Amino acid sequence: MLNIQGQSTALAHIQRVVHSGRIASTWIFAGPAGVGKFHTAVEMAKTSLCDHPIHRPNNSGGELFNALLEPDFVLTLPCGQCESCKAVELRTHPDLHLVSRELIRYHDRSGKSKGTTLSIQVIRGEMIGDDSPEHRVEPKIYKRSQRGRGKWFIIDDADLMEIPAQNALLKTLEEPPAQNYIILITSSPTELLSTIRSRSQFVQFRDLSFTVMVPELVNRGAGEAQAKLLARLSGGSLGRAIIFMQAVITADRDEQDKADTKPPTTDQPAFPHWISAISSMLDNIFTGRDGGMALAQVIQKSAEQYAKTMLKRDPLASKDRLVRDGVGLMLSFVAAWLDDRLRYATGAPIIAPLPSQVHSIPLPAAQECIVACRQAEMQADMNAHLGVLLASTCTAIEQALRTAVAA
Repeated sequence: MLNIQGQSTALAHIQRVVHSGRIASTWIFAGPAGVGKFHTAVEMAKTSLCDHPIHRPNNSGGELFNALLEPDFVLTLPCGQCESCKAVELRTHPDLHLVSRELIRYHDRSGKSKGTTLSIQVIRGEMIGDDSPEHRVEPKIYKRSQRGRGKWFIIDDADLMEIPAQNALLKTLEEPPAQNYIILITSSPTELLSTIRSRSQFVQFRDLSFTVMVPELVNRGAGEAQAKLLARLSGGSLGRAIIFMQAVITADRDEQDKADTKPPTTDQPAFPHWISAISSMLDNIFTGRDGGMALAQVIQKSAEQYAKTMLKRDPLASKDRLVRDGVGLMLSFVAAWLDDRLRYATGAPIIAPLPSQVHSIPLPAAQECIVACRQAEMQADMNAHLGVLLASTCTAIEQALRTAVAA
């Protein structure tokens, strides 16, 4: 359970609870997307379901040492070899139930779901059952554990649950069946009902550092320079960096196929055509050759191209969700470009510099633009109208940069 990098605080808390033998029935694992919450949840279930768990002192050596635990603290780990551990790894264990957005369409009775929310049908079908005559489903959560070590239910993207689904789940949380454990995975815990939060053990996960992300991305096939760029653009989310890396690879392959060229052989970071377009547009705004509305159009078009690229990998994904993710990525690039200019102005070191013909921007203008980008990223994720959001944000960036040049 301790092989999740960069989450020592969360893992130490979980180990103490497991060591005490008093595991709460409901948990909330909260934190940025792609930092190890789901993997930790599965490992926690795996440890509990293991036929022959391993107990070893924290200071016994190796990469599993946790500095936040006492050296002689006894860790509890899955053996990884028994039938139960192997079944968990294969996602075939009868007492492990994973609830994710991939199940949305399976339980959709209207046939019109865009796969963006977890409805009450999903929660009924996968957990609490349905006693209506026309859709009778036995409740999985009230069935006896098949292997005698309890049952685990992990709800990924729990913040996607609709209010009726949360209310239905809440009834179970108020009187949880014995030896049943529920872990809610979320990057937006405030989207969960306060009554659910108050009944759950809360574990906070944090952004991952460069020292964790870069080696992991290199192990997954990125060059070191590209890994640094991806780590920077992803904001501490390994999952987001991996998705972005997949988009970069797919976009580059598409461009090479169109141009009938060979992929580069250097370790220079690959910039998809949409990132190069945004960088050039920012240069042009600073020098007065283009305006904010042109930048907004480039970001919108680039986000749509990103969504199209990712739909090739997952045809069942929501295009609207992917476009919003793309807008967030493009805005994070704009913020990183501005941060580079700020660092040039202050003489601060730059890790994985981004392409630009502009060197420095005055401190107040750069800070104002970065704040505008970060706010827009959050609003894009909260279903704001993208056209209006990008127009206002990019116009504000144009005004700030033009004022800085004039001064």
